[in-house]
Amino acid sequence: MFTATVLLLCSCTYHAKIRPDIYKESDRPSKISASVLLLADQHIPAEILITDTENSDTQSFLLQTREGVTAALTKALETLFQQVAVENHQTSYDFVAAVKVEAGLTRNNCEGELAKWAVRKDGLCTIVTLSLRRENNEKPVTVKSSKWREFRTPGFASSVRWLNKHTFIFSPVLTPIYMQSQGGALRKQFEDNLTDTLTDIILQLEEKRALLDTH
Repeated sequence: MFTATVLLLCSCTYHAKIRPDIYKESDRPSKISASVLLLADQHIPAEILITDTENSDTQSFLLQTREGVTAALTKALETLFQQVAVENHQTSYDFVAAVKVEAGLTRNNCEGELAKWAVRKDGLCTIVTLSLRRENNEKPVTVKSSKWREFRTPGFASSVRWLNKHTFIFSPVLTPIYMQSQGGALRKQFEDNLTDTLTDIILQLEEKRALLDTH
């Protein structure tokens, strides 16, 4: 369980970047005849902060998301659409893509309950909402996917946490070790959740092919 433990009297934050190569699905058998422009700087968050709400001053995990999420989303869209571009304002595209990414520690419930359930941190929830809007501002095609996975503190981190709790004098050394292990596990789980949600979103978009194919 991701239980709260006071590690330091001062704040301690884990920082990491989401890897850009996490989406590895193959192209769909038949691509949609349309082009998509992804405005990453406007719609993809630069970072996501995951905190322990019982001791948020001691356990904060900051994931730098824009580069990794942009790469994963671009790769996902490329498996379904004939042309995908990022931040290219010189050419006209059939659709402009807007994406919203949320993540948080929740108790079993994921959909729209990130804040409400954050007191009981049983798992990591990731929610991705993608909208494709035509340049003529018609009603967008919007799809949404959420993924919840139980989160367990890695065995090594648990051992370090126990030792830190009983030998507080070593906290300046043990706390960074714990945060790296715990944060690394959270980053990996977020990446796995993101991959699953993007795979689901592509399947949903393929089901809406009739609305998206421009030819």
